[in-house]
Amino acid sequence: MKILSTLLLTAALGGVGMGGWQIAQPPADATAPPTVTLPAGVYNWRPSGDWLSNGRPVSPPLIRRAYDAPLEIMAYHVTRGAYAECLNAGACPDTDTDLSRAELPMVGVSFLDAEAYAAWLSDATGATWRLPSDEEWQRAAAERFVDDAVLGGDWETYDPGKWLTDSYARNIENRDGWVHPVQPAGAYGVNSRGLHDLAGNVWEWTSTCQTAGEIADDGTMEVTRERCFVRVVAGQHRAMVLEFVRDAKSGGCGAGVPPDYLGFRLVRES
Repeated sequence: MKILSTLLLTAALGGVGMGGWQIAQPPADATAPPTVTLPAGVYNWRPSGDWLSNGRPVSPPLIRRAYDAPLEIMAYHVTRGAYAECLNAGACPDTDTDLSRAELPMVGVSFLDAEAYAAWLSDATGATWRLPSDEEWQRAAAERFVDDAVLGGDWETYDPGKWLTDSYARNIENRDGWVHPVQPAGAYGVNSRGLHDLAGNVWEWTSTCQTAGEIADDGTMEVTRERCFVRVVAGQHRAMVLEFVRDAKSGGCGAGVPPDYLGFRLVRES
C-alpha cells in the first residue's frame, strides 16, 4: 500500500520564460523532437482512480502540488515519421498504422509499443525519455485538462445512475471534432504552456496504473489496489485502457489491438 501525501511542498521558482514556459530548441541529434520546459512551481492535480470515503464512492480532491524541479515534455505527439525511424532500426514493433504520412501523429500503439519507442529514443539521443505520469500530463495540459470529478456529494440521497450520467455528460461536453480523422501535428492548436494538440482527437498514454483507494476523514489518501495491465490515457477526458498485448497467448487480461486514436508523447529527464 502507498500513502499519497497531500502536503504542500516548498518550491523555488527558477528562470521562467514568457507565459511560464519555454520551448526548447531541438538538440543536435536530429532524432530528438522539440520540447517544452515547464518551470518549477505550484500546479493543480486531480488524482485518477476509484476512491471511497466511509464506504461511499467519492471524487478525489483537487490537490495543489508544488514541484521543485522543471518538467520537460514533447511539444507534439510522436509522429508516424519518427516511429518509422524506430521501426526501421528494428527497435519498435510493427503495427497496422499507415506510416506513409510522416506528419501525422502515430496512433494505434500499445503501451508496450510506446515503451519500446521511448527506449529506442533514449539510446539514439543519449537522454532518458519516458511516458509521463497522469499527474505530469495534467501539469502540462493546464486548461486543456478536462476535470472528470463529479461535483456534489449528497450521499444520503446517492443515486448511482445519476452519478454515472453526470460523469458521462461532463466527459462529452468538449468532444466536438474528436471523431474526425487524425490531423497533422499542430492542427489542434497550442495550450497556455506551449504544448500542441492536447485534448484533440488523439488520446495519450501515461505511465499511471489503474488504482483504487480510500480517503480518510482527515484527507489522507491510501491506495489499496493497483492494476498495471490497465493504464490511464488522457485526452478530452481520462480513461482506463488495457496495455494491449498483441499476443493473445501471453497477453492475458491485457491482450488486444490498440484503437486508431491512441498515441503518445514523452517526457525527457534531466
